[in-house]
Amino acid sequence: MKKFFLFAAAAVAAMTVNAKVLDFAGITADQIVVDAQGAKSTYTMDAGTEKEQVIPSVNYTSTVGALMSVSIVGMDNFGLQYKNGNESKDGHKDNILKFADEYMQADGKNVVMTFSGLQMDDYIILAVSAKGKDAAVFASPDESATADPSNPASVAKDDGEKFFKFYANGSAVQLKETGGGFRVTKIYINEPTQGFENADAAVKAEKFFRNGQLIIRKNGVEYNALGAQL
Repeated sequence: MKKFFLFAAAAVAAMTVNAKVLDFAGITADQIVVDAQGAKSTYTMDAGTEKEQVIPSVNYTSTVGALMSVSIVGMDNFGLQYKNGNESKDGHKDNILKFADEYMQADGKNVVMTFSGLQMDDYIILAVSAKGKDAAVFASPDESATADPSNPASVAKDDGEKFFKFYANGSAVQLKETGGGFRVTKIYINEPTQGFENADAAVKAEKFFRNGQLIIRKNGVEYNALGAQL
């Protein structure tokens, strides 16, 4: 009986560790850690207006194709990656990441969010909006996560904030924005939010392989790893 209670306590502890909310409001420069492929800087947001503010930013300073990694103190098992293929500027990209009072902004497409320490079927919910005229699109580039079939196809500037949910296919997940940049206010890991319909009562998806392809079955309907109905 004692062993049973110890096992139950360990299970509850594990669930607690894997449930958290990452809040991107008000991140300061001393919380940002950048590797040798980038450098911390500052950016004047809304210059010349009543909303003008000088905020921390990150410049990509490396050569074409080199991978930059960024982490944030206090956000364990989360990171950001970016590499630029624009040869016209030798790969450099100033202010690719901006840290405003209420959100973090990825100032171009192809910024990757990385997550580790997960378990199969843990879920991640992104609270995001587009940063400019191009709609933001989210996917898992390495199929390390499965998109919820209820996800919107994209989020445009006029849409405001939308929510995208992904299920982990293992302990590590990559989520990538491929449209035109985005703003993120919060990321919910195994934490429900009213912004995603029925997030706290969602039917757990069944996953299996067929002819080498990952299939997700939810409510009797089959989808591929990107969330497209088969």
